[in-house]
Amino acid sequence: MRRTWRSIAAAVAFASAGVAFPAAARAQAVQRADSSAVRGRNRAQQPGTPAARRQALEGRVRRALAGVVRKQLGLNDEQMLKLQRVDQKYDQQRRAMVRSERQTRQALRAAMQDSTPDQAKIARYMDDLVAAQHRRADLLGNEQKELAGFLTPLQRAKYQALRERLTRTMQNLQRGGAGDRRGAAGRGARPRGPG
Repeated sequence: MRRTWRSIAAAVAFASAGVAFPAAARAQAVQRADSSAVRGRNRAQQPGTPAARRQALEGRVRRALAGVVRKQLGLNDEQMLKLQRVDQKYDQQRRAMVRSERQTRQALRAAMQDSTPDQAKIARYMDDLVAAQHRRADLLGNEQKELAGFLTPLQRAKYQALRERLTRTMQNLQRGGAGDRRGAAGRGARPRGPG
């Protein structure tokens, strides 16, 4: 619960400082809060409870994100509405793909650690991961085609860069900034080069 709070609070702080958090990537932060909310749904009805405060904070995050995206991309009302619609449309598909890919990776790790690894099963998991990358690329391509209908190439490039920045920020929060003791030495960390 505390980790989720810190992640969401950090998202608000970053958004206020001028870093955009579109709904597509914001979902990763809010999704973790959702699992806690399901467990404490009855308590969420009472004002002042952690669940109620989290719900209010999520609302502030969403409002801050919309304002920052609008400002940084220079969007008018019509463009903003269309962007929100496209983002919501593809957000659900992205989340489903992330869940599926995570499950496949977990299954692959388990299969690799088996005392007698099943080579055929491992091959299937590897094929599934390759197929997931193709689906991810197709989804991005389809989304970009829709965005091209109302955003300039520069606006689309900025939006993509902001989305990637958010993804990295949330990953860092999950690893170290959200209380993970592994920190920079944890999984996926890359050593910094000179300069």
